[in-house]
Amino acid sequence: MQGLAEKDVPPAVANKMWASFEATGDYSFNKSHAACYAMISYRTAWLKANYPVEYMAALVSSVMSTKDKVPFYVNQCHEMGIEVLPPDVNTSLVEFTVVEGKIRFGMNAVKGVGVGAIEAIVAARDGGGRFESIFDFCARVDSQMANKRVLEALVRSGAFDSTGDPRRGMLEVLPLAMSDGERKRKDKAQGQGDLFGDTAADVDAGHPRPTVPQTEWDQTTLLRYEKEALGLYVSAHPLQGLREQLHDEIEVPVARLVDAGDGAMTWTGGIVANAQKRVSKNGGVWLSFRLEDIDGGIECRAWPKVYEQFRELLVEDAIIKIKGRIERRAEGDVTLGAIEVVPFNGVSEYHPLTVVIDSACVAPTVMDDLRRVLTDFPGTVPVVLQMVSGEQRAKLRVGDGLRVDPVAGLYAELKALLGESCIGVG
Repeated sequence: MQGLAEKDVPPAVANKMWASFEATGDYSFNKSHAACYAMISYRTAWLKANYPVEYMAALVSSVMSTKDKVPFYVNQCHEMGIEVLPPDVNTSLVEFTVVEGKIRFGMNAVKGVGVGAIEAIVAARDGGGRFESIFDFCARVDSQMANKRVLEALVRSGAFDSTGDPRRGMLEVLPLAMSDGERKRKDKAQGQGDLFGDTAADVDAGHPRPTVPQTEWDQTTLLRYEKEALGLYVSAHPLQGLREQLHDEIEVPVARLVDAGDGAMTWTGGIVANAQKRVSKNGGVWLSFRLEDIDGGIECRAWPKVYEQFRELLVEDAIIKIKGRIERRAEGDVTLGAIEVVPFNGVSEYHPLTVVIDSACVAPTVMDDLRRVLTDFPGTVPVVLQMVSGEQRAKLRVGDGLRVDPVAGLYAELKALLGESCIGVG
């Protein structure tokens, strides 16, 4: 202060400068502080460079409580060439783990599955080996630790896929499996057999375990349930194969909208999820929904006038492009107010949907199955089949009677039938 006075700095200015210095001192990056940050940065960079799979598994585990960040980091794994596997009751632990150079989902990432249930599952697995079926699981894991709601979430997430049975079939027999398992655990605890001294195992040998129906949901339903359980698609994604084309037709990807300024207007795009109709104070109907792509998502609002104009496009699982205004709230939440909505088809009436069929990778009955899939999604877009056999390629235009509506469900069904790389354009 004395030096400032000697330089003829007014006292009011000097006092204000000193107050600013004191406030800054509460959080200054002095040398020791900066050195710590530098060391942490170096160590994490070294781990990512030398142990990328282990590093990313730990990173995703650290954000499991922040569900919006899990899809972002899982996609980062994909971009790094690291495969992320769905949860599995036969291999998963609480957190994400490394299995043979791949990352296995932690069961704690499944919505509604707590640490207590997971510990009971792991203990039963360690003590008696892998679970062979949903019936075997229910006989060995206490239903008080893993109740019906937990099992439903695990089945829908794909955690029982390693048993070899379809998810839909397992849910259909779940009540029977739980009651059968409860009886077996009670008999085992009491050492009870039948009246002739047979053991519980001997009694069971005379009563074959019911089989799981070999029926499965269509790909769209299966993926929807998987996403409800995990918060993201794991086994497949409706936008996979369309990401680059979508990005070419918008200004800012969904995952980067959090960096946009309040009031900014932009075009973005993705798939509609969690759509809920609401009624305003004036009685107008508006829509709250989440717009998602492979990297993340953002909460959106279509107020009454906009919703009335574009309601046919704003439906669950629709792939759309939106012009909207960024809205930032005081608590830090970012939402997008829809202004205009147009469909994103990836193809159009003038640009046919190209379906690639590799003769070396498909079953002989594929054409019948393909006709069924195309028939289930009637629309205006023509279809071209690109037949691949080694180095030879041939294109065949499908008749106008099999024009399709290129929605997310169609892409999911085609990929399930023909593989992830079956979608082409033009």
